[in-house]
Amino acid sequence: MDPLSITASIIAVLQATSSIVSVCYEFRAALKKSPWSLTCVMDETRDLRNVLENLEHLSKRLDEPSVADAKRRRAFSLLCDPNIGPLTRCHQELSFLENKIVSSSGYGKADTKRRTFMQVIGWQLKECDVKLCLERIQKCKDTLLLAITTDEA
Repeated sequence: MDPLSITASIIAVLQATSSIVSVCYEFRAALKKSPWSLTCVMDETRDLRNVLENLEHLSKRLDEPSVADAKRRRAFSLLCDPNIGPLTRCHQELSFLENKIVSSSGYGKADTKRRTFMQVIGWQLKECDVKLCLERIQKCKDTLLLAITTDEA
């Protein structure tokens, strides 16, 4: 996988994290009291975004020709593998999470008291699903952190 494709894969996941954080901020603004799980989603997504930004910074060095960079390029290719790579899994989980948050909440529709009430109820119904999704995102993030740590060693 070429360095540009690797960077593009990382940026795609970064965009997904930014989208989720944005949706969560809008939910938090609409609700008087933020549910615990909403705060967890925001925190976990920001943590993942920080890891991805670090990974993107490391990927910029892939254009330098050296033996170490050939090994690094192979490692990054595994991270970005479209079938089993943690970046792909992470992107899938983020897409699922965003769909879960946005669906049944009426996100983007006119703000009324009824709509806000529906958002609160909808969020509470989704907490269990969100928790499971966050656990899977945490595993992906841990894998990416391990790759970064190994790369820097």
